[in-house]
Amino acid sequence: MSTVQVCPWCGSTDIIRTIPEKDPFNVLVICQSCQKVVIDETSPEKRKNSATKRTIEEKAIQLSLHSGKLHAIKYYLTEMNKLPDTNIGLLEAKEAVEALIGARGVASAVKQPSRNGCVIALIILVLIIASVVYFYTHR
Repeated sequence: MSTVQVCPWCGSTDIIRTIPEKDPFNVLVICQSCQKVVIDETSPEKRKNSATKRTIEEKAIQLSLHSGKLHAIKYYLTEMNKLPDTNIGLLEAKEAVEALIGARGVASAVKQPSRNGCVIALIILVLIIASVVYFYTHR
């Protein structure tokens, strides 16, 4: 039996152990080449739960990169609460997603919320003020 851990996705043996700052008792094992979480648990029940959690975490990371952190937290919260014996709150889901993003080192690549809503509201407000001034001066 080999003691070298191999990534199940890419087959690389470059595995890194990281300890998140928020939860020092939770050790994440991450593949260096594909940046995915690798977990080595022997129990079939634990493997099934860990595989499900791993897919949820991977999807949350992908959502945070493409749609933003808010969508990733919402997805992570709903999917983790669907699992048996797992009930997490919103703050725990937020911390978990931020820890996943931080452990991967992709915090700078996470899509930031757009500021277009403020610009549109400002334009509408200026148009309303301009129309009120126009109607009162031409009466």
